[in-house]
Amino acid sequence: MYARWGTFAIGMGLVLAPLVVGYQEIGPILHDVAIGLVVCILALAALETPALRFLNALPAAWLVWTGRLSNHAGAGLAEIVGGALLVVAALVPRARVRFGAERERAGLRA
Repeated sequence: MYARWGTFAIGMGLVLAPLVVGYQEIGPILHDVAIGLVVCILALAALETPALRFLNALPAAWLVWTGRLSNHAGAGLAEIVGGALLVVAALVPRARVRFGAERERAGLRA
């Protein structure tokens, strides 16, 4: 579950990157904000349905591809790093939660 929230944070980072880096053109600003919102929506959907985490590989591949072709150095770097982090986060499996594990460790048996 932490990887899904990390993915959401990456999406928010893409939304806020134009403010932090200071993009000079409107095209990269709109591109990063739109892709960041798509990543955030997919991350929230993956919280409910874990198999949807692999859908974030599509915007990740797009970010890496467009980051290489970007004219703005800061925008290109932000897109490549964001895309690489999204690929890593998409590959992290969901942690299995055992609800009785806390009671067993505390010595309490049901």
